[in-house]
Amino acid sequence: MRKKALIVGDLNPYKVLDGGIERLLIDYQTHVFSDYDVYHLIYESNGQVELFHYGVPVPGEITTQQLLKLNSEFVLFFNYDTDHQGDDFIQPLRDRVPSFSFVQKHPVETLSDKFFRGILTFSSERRHKNVLVVGGSFDPKVFKKNRKSEEFIVCVARVTPYKGQLELAGGYKKRIYDKYKLPLYLVGGTNHVDFFPRLHKYIDNVSVHSTIDPKDLGALTNWWNGRQIAAICNRARMFVLASPQETFCIALVEAMACGTTCVVNGDYPGFKARELRPHVYGNIRGKRGNTLDLVEEVLRREIRIDASEWARRYSLTVIKKTVLAFIRERL
Repeated sequence: MRKKALIVGDLNPYKVLDGGIERLLIDYQTHVFSDYDVYHLIYESNGQVELFHYGVPVPGEITTQQLLKLNSEFVLFFNYDTDHQGDDFIQPLRDRVPSFSFVQKHPVETLSDKFFRGILTFSSERRHKNVLVVGGSFDPKVFKKNRKSEEFIVCVARVTPYKGQLELAGGYKKRIYDKYKLPLYLVGGTNHVDFFPRLHKYIDNVSVHSTIDPKDLGALTNWWNGRQIAAICNRARMFVLASPQETFCIALVEAMACGTTCVVNGDYPGFKARELRPHVYGNIRGKRGNTLDLVEEVLRREIRIDASEWARRYSLTVIKKTVLAFIRERL
């Protein structure tokens, strides 16, 4: 019988996977912790509690005592930014079961390391022996090099004011499409209903396309699954990441795994700059200039970068070994 593990967080990825962190959560549950029988507790700030077993709700009232009776080998507190000190529901669980924490950036001012046997993070400014800096991950069975004809340019990201889609779409037709006849595909849904109309005026379904249904901004089909994203990356001339900052962009390594030339224009502390630099084109130490300048330069100079071999360091196979070794050494 497999030992149990418990993931605790406030994200619910079972309705729709609307971001990289949600996808990472599913990957940890399904792949990284595949040696364990994994339960997932969703504990929201409003006190709402749900317990899932591989996406299936566990019926009945969920109590701390019930969770303790699972006899989990460890608990991973996922993407929390608070100690939950004085919380009668969470604190006993954290204090009585070997606990670990995943945070995107370390340290977190409101989260003390002392409560955890280990910290998993994309980047750390205060490393110590119980901090593991580990990147995001991709499923190598889904994201793999299978190049097709290069029909368009693709940007995969949640549509928000902070991801750079407006900059891309605003000048795309005149600067890129009219000259190179490569349409832009914006892949990703949105939770910013006030922002989307600003972007939508540039989506003509000729030069610029979007997976978002403008008549139903909340449709689940606005968000594509991994196999759909892998397929479009393998048909893309390039993948463009216009976001000025990402803690770690999982969509970027997924595109790399497909052998797609990746154009970036921002700051990505989840990567070591000197290691990332040869495998992408553009700015990696902060947003400078217009992303379309970089796109145009790649097309004009016929630049192609295949980083599929380098990206293997972020495959779930590698990440699983690293994470499990770190956790088991501390149990």
